[in-house]
Amino acid sequence: MKKLFLITFLFSFVFSAFGQRNPNSEYWNTFHYKAKEGKEQNFIQAAAIKTKKFNTSPDNLIVTYRITTGENAGVYERIMPFQSSKRYDRDASKELKYWAENVAPYASPVGGQQIWIRQKWADVNIDPNDPPFKHLLKTTYIVKPTHQNHFGTFMARIGKIMAKRMPDAGRLVLRLFSGGQRNMFVSYIAFNTFEHNNPKFDSTWEDDYNEIFGWDSWNTDTKLFDESLEMIVGEQRVSLELVEELLPN
Repeated sequence: MKKLFLITFLFSFVFSAFGQRNPNSEYWNTFHYKAKEGKEQNFIQAAAIKTKKFNTSPDNLIVTYRITTGENAGVYERIMPFQSSKRYDRDASKELKYWAENVAPYASPVGGQQIWIRQKWADVNIDPNDPPFKHLLKTTYIVKPTHQNHFGTFMARIGKIMAKRMPDAGRLVLRLFSGGQRNMFVSYIAFNTFEHNNPKFDSTWEDDYNEIFGWDSWNTDTKLFDESLEMIVGEQRVSLELVEELLPN
């Protein structure tokens, strides 16, 4: 039994460690900062210069949003999308030194860097060539390790309904690789205006879901989805707005 446990543990460790070396995966980095009291404009100005100096190329792009709701309202979330495993071999010492000397005096980090893997099966209306959306609705999920298939089933299926009913919005799902719990997922629903311009339907979301995936599948899948989440902190949601002053171009 001990030998079997050791083999299982080693397999899990090797699989996890190899994850960031997978050339077929796409990685996203997130960083969070809180401007020091009375230094918000200094932070924005300094971060804008740094972003334009270092973060305009597709392989090192950074887009910044401000959290507007919840206990972290006012915190800046800097997102580095579309990264490859090769990217983590590059020498970033000049960029980090510039940040430490010119931007860090005006802001404090909130937590550390987090590395995510994009779940492309969950994409809805995502085109890397499109400009950043103005608003994000970010939902963080803590999924029970034994229930990830139920979580994934509903997320994939509801994405197909969203693509039909919400063509003016996009959705991206990421799974945490490093910087916290590996059973953490985030969903970003992105849009440009709160007043939507989507087509009108005589059917409901539930109607469409059952029509595509079978009778009563909505009730079955939503129940299993709810049961897939950890009870206490299984689902948390915040809103974010794009900080246009910190766009790379």
